[in-house]
Amino acid sequence: MKGCLVGFSKLTLGVFLAIFLLSLAGVATARYFMTRLSVLPSKPVFSNETVVTGADPAAADPTATAASDPAAASTPGTSTPEQVPFERPPDSYDAVVVQPIGLVLRSGPGQEFQQLGGIDYNDPVLVLKSSDDGEWLNVRLPDTGQEGWIKSGNTQPLTAQQPQ
Repeated sequence: MKGCLVGFSKLTLGVFLAIFLLSLAGVATARYFMTRLSVLPSKPVFSNETVVTGADPAAADPTATAASDPAAASTPGTSTPEQVPFERPPDSYDAVVVQPIGLVLRSGPGQEFQQLGGIDYNDPVLVLKSSDDGEWLNVRLPDTGQEGWIKSGNTQPLTAQQPQ
């Protein structure tokens, strides 16, 4: 009877030890794959891309050097587009995007209008006017001058002056 009890305890201890070791191996495997999946892969380089190495990215693009060189821009027969300054409407105000996922810039005040691009979180915008129902804002991007419509309530004015 004593030998049977010792054999049963060895079996039980062996089963618990095996379950413990298998669970440790599972945790270690899961941690390994989690750390491997959290690292972003390197950017692929395609055959039609120009790889720029060094500190001067304009050296690889001949059009960029011609546009940045004033002597090349003043040659007769060529003209460079100049950025026309825009006038600020009287009721406009500066704001910043507070929607964490950014906003979609549309061609009109509604979701049925074409998407023109996007505005990232914390990007500044110039609010020109509001739609008649107050659901959409007509904005201008200061860096590009592009105008479009965004859903209202996703911006925060930068100054204390609020729109009427």
